[in-house]
Amino acid sequence: MISYLVISLLIISGFVYYLVYIRPKFNPLNKAEQFVKTNQLHDAIIEYKKVIDEYPDNFVVHHRLAELYLTIGEIDQAVIHLEKILEIGKFNYEVDQLSVLKKLAKSYYVRDEVEKAFQMYLDILKNFPADIDSLYHVSFILLSQEEFDSAQRYFERLLKLKNDSYEILFGAGICNYQNMRIQDAIDNFRSALQLKPQSEIAQIALAFAFNRKRDYRQALTYITKVAESTQDPDVQYLAKRFQAFLYMRLKRHDEGIKLFQDLLEIARKNANDDAEALALHDLGYALLKNEQSSLAYDAWNELYRKDRNYKNIQFLVTQLRKEMEVDKFVKEESASIMETITAWMEEAFPQNLLWDMCGLKGSKRYNLKDVVVTTRITFDDGKPSSTSDDIMQKYIALDTENFRIISNRLASKLGFKVDQILQTYREADGVDFLAVNPETKDKVLIWVRRWTKTNVGEITLRNFAQAINDMKVKQGILITTADLTDIARETLRKLSKILVIYPDEIEKLLRGLL
Repeated sequence: MISYLVISLLIISGFVYYLVYIRPKFNPLNKAEQFVKTNQLHDAIIEYKKVIDEYPDNFVVHHRLAELYLTIGEIDQAVIHLEKILEIGKFNYEVDQLSVLKKLAKSYYVRDEVEKAFQMYLDILKNFPADIDSLYHVSFILLSQEEFDSAQRYFERLLKLKNDSYEILFGAGICNYQNMRIQDAIDNFRSALQLKPQSEIAQIALAFAFNRKRDYRQALTYITKVAESTQDPDVQYLAKRFQAFLYMRLKRHDEGIKLFQDLLEIARKNANDDAEALALHDLGYALLKNEQSSLAYDAWNELYRKDRNYKNIQFLVTQLRKEMEVDKFVKEESASIMETITAWMEEAFPQNLLWDMCGLKGSKRYNLKDVVVTTRITFDDGKPSSTSDDIMQKYIALDTENFRIISNRLASKLGFKVDQILQTYREADGVDFLAVNPETKDKVLIWVRRWTKTNVGEITLRNFAQAINDMKVKQGILITTADLTDIARETLRKLSKILVIYPDEIEKLLRGLL
């Protein structure tokens, strides 16, 4: 009897010992966890795979495998397991749905499947609208693809949640700058600079923005700091050139000319033919603006001898020589070379230059169009701004900011490049642009008016004509969502500088924008 009890106890003890000490050592799950603790990640993966072979719907183990693959940089394998978790559709405290979705979106992005990543981030925002990481990626993906209007809306949402990030503030600033919201851009760049006071690109961005605002003194302040502190010779050259232009804007001609001469010497010292040609071109204009025609001619003639095909140098040399030789009265009747000075100053630092410099432009184009079209006319809660199928009605129903953005794009479709927003007409009823004809370089005044209840009357046309004369532009374009009254149509025949874009024409132009 005693021996039977002893044997029974030994059997039980052995079984317990097996369960407690021996079996765990051979359990793949336990072995995997031990390997993880000792950083033997490849061995851990092997053991976790054994569990998956036996239990293919174990979402916890799929998640652990995904994390291990992400850790060792095997993104393709991580994607397989993350997608499997979504297929299983089970989550717990360890396997959080939001975390899985974000890891998968990031994995798609790393694999250069940007369209899939973008769509997944948007899907995340439908259920988690305050997720900062998803808002961040959507904002910058849109920005990289030059979808500035859509990006702007996401940056606005992002800044409400996180306004202490240099990258976010700078990205929002670039977005606002490209959308001609210059004061908003200035506010963004200033906030970014407070977080990184030594940031050269933020200081350059502020200089560009103040220049666009025609506040040349402030622009000069910021670009001077860069010119004096940078260790990058290319940045210094750009900053000094910008300085010189701003001196000319402020009628500090002697200082501007001196800087252009310094840039010429730097280019010659470095044997940089391109920089030397640009410096001679700029110097000639600066001297001409300072009424030093003979010295301007010397600079341009030197450039002409070096490169007869450089920009418009042949015309400049020929025309300036003619103007120096003819008498005053004939000169006034001829096409004066002075007319090209404005174009020179406007085109030296174009709107897109800051965008090209900032490093946020995507190197590849992705097909985000279908999604972007949707986001253009949505409010922050994701609900459509209009359910109407009528394009004109959607245009009229846009909120003030999106109305301005789409109106800007209308101007582009008409062949004009918007240079400046002059004012907002009665806030929601319209917007005014100063634009340029890229072909002729002529300045154009564009009024956009969204009226639904009344037609455009005579007084509006006469006020527009007066504004055209006051601003000394070549032409005025009135884009209106309402028709003209009979009297206004009669008046229009006498106003040769005004071109009217009627509702039916607008509707055609809007296709593809809404």
